[in-house]
Amino acid sequence: MMTLSQLRTFRTVARLNSFSRAAEELHLTQPAVSAQIVAMENALKIKVFHRRGKIITLTEPGRTALSCAEDIHLRIGQMQRELEDLGELNAGSLHIGASLIVGVYLLPEVLARFQEKYPLVELAVKVEPAWHIVNLILRNELDVGIIGEGTPVTDERLAVKPILRDELIVIVPPNHPLAEAGSISPAELAGMPFVLPAKTSASGECIQEKLAAEGITLHSVMELGNVGAVKRAVEAGMGVSIVSRYAVLRELQDGRLKSLSVSGIKLERQLSLCWHHGKPFSKLTTAFIHFIQKHMNDRAIASNSLKAQEVSAI
Repeated sequence: MMTLSQLRTFRTVARLNSFSRAAEELHLTQPAVSAQIVAMENALKIKVFHRRGKIITLTEPGRTALSCAEDIHLRIGQMQRELEDLGELNAGSLHIGASLIVGVYLLPEVLARFQEKYPLVELAVKVEPAWHIVNLILRNELDVGIIGEGTPVTDERLAVKPILRDELIVIVPPNHPLAEAGSISPAELAGMPFVLPAKTSASGECIQEKLAAEGITLHSVMELGNVGAVKRAVEAGMGVSIVSRYAVLRELQDGRLKSLSVSGIKLERQLSLCWHHGKPFSKLTTAFIHFIQKHMNDRAIASNSLKAQEVSAI
């Protein structure tokens, strides 16, 4: 008789195209993985993989089996959510993903307030590059994700709902000649030495695309892997940068960095919720989505108020 454990192992081997990598991900030995696949093949009386040395590919029956296994995985998840819904809303588990800027600078406050309201909810959170969050959603490993503009979302199985505009600002150290200018021209921007987020990041790619659309090419002197490192480099006087306003709120309030807008150009990106069309929402997921939408709306209002205070102080 075929088991759910065998189906899980089969799905993992098929996704990774490797028995050894599947064994590593599932925390099993490679012989144990092979034994589960053989047992599944014997139970179904088919071969699910062609094996040519270390290269494996799905057979035609294997492709059919994989499609059925994915359906079973979805149905089991739906059953778990429906059974959770029979209990109180403030119980159960929620699997959330967030891209790096969102996960580090915006999501912690949301989760803290959500857990105050639903103290028995178990939150499992992954903070990863946005492209990886999208892949996890497609693999039905997350209930919902929050990602930034700059990440291509072209798969028809995905739904995307904007929740917040994220302003991108120029940051300079407080001793910079233009620190108190409030704004700079595109020509001044192009002439500055820039410390930039990696182009492989969603925010870095979004910044480059938006400036290129305005005909602006930045003079990059350094490219760093995360926004925290970018901020420290700017504070140290190694250059200027463009980052999410939400990523530097504390530094702006403390006076460790100064912000500038670019005259005639509105630099911003969209932050959005993302989920799998084929994965029905539990009541808990729906409650979280309503909660984060309200929180982000409140956050936008507070941010606009803070910007107005900064402008009046110039």
